[in-house]
Amino acid sequence: MEEMIKLNSDISVFLYDVLTKRQEKNAKYSLRAFARDLGISPGRVSELLHGRRLPGRDLILRIADALKLSPLETEGLFRLVHRQKLVQKENGGARQLLADEYAMVADLECYGLLMLMETEGFKSDIEWIARRLNVTALRVQSILERLERLNLIRSRYGVYERLQHRVTSTHDTPSDVLKESHANVMKHAMEALYNVDLNLRDITSITIPADPDKLSQAKEEIRLFRRKMAKIMGSGKTREVYNLNIQLVPITK
Repeated sequence: MEEMIKLNSDISVFLYDVLTKRQEKNAKYSLRAFARDLGISPGRVSELLHGRRLPGRDLILRIADALKLSPLETEGLFRLVHRQKLVQKENGGARQLLADEYAMVADLECYGLLMLMETEGFKSDIEWIARRLNVTALRVQSILERLERLNLIRSRYGVYERLQHRVTSTHDTPSDVLKESHANVMKHAMEALYNVDLNLRDITSITIPADPDKLSQAKEEIRLFRRKMAKIMGSGKTREVYNLNIQLVPITK
């Protein structure tokens, strides 16, 4: 159990691993049974598994007692939750992927599939997903398996659901991984320029004189703008998946 705590990046993944191991031993073992064994409500367990809430001190102790954790393992669980709280505070509640984890999902198709799962009318059908993302069924299967290994999604009775609704990378993610991710996004935008109807896209640019000392302020404004656009486009009937791609780069040397 101590090794499971060390290997996991947050409490939801740890609990999901515990639940999965019990279900492997007993196919009839349910979420309700897990909640009963932990001594908490099924609703609270669901919130913990989906990363919607973090447990306080009393709940951590209750979970540790129910799982018969040693004092050392209980201390590790406290550290795990504390670290997750710091990360969520820094990243606005998002699950922070470790560098090697981010490298596994750092392409537009992975994020596209995660976002597609949040649209209206999503179907847990590989052929349907492949058509929507314009990729092969084999590619979809590979992405789904990758996302399941990272506990970002799960499949229950043939239905896929997200376990984490926001993810971000760590500060130590290798620059070549991020560069490849950005290049992939820009390549998709270039293809959309020629293949997507003007009424379904917006590609624009502006060239300006600039004070480099204002770059940090500009980056913050761009970050706020991204959030604002996500809120605007994410309201109403979400039927499609879009990518907002912004570059601010120097022309002069």
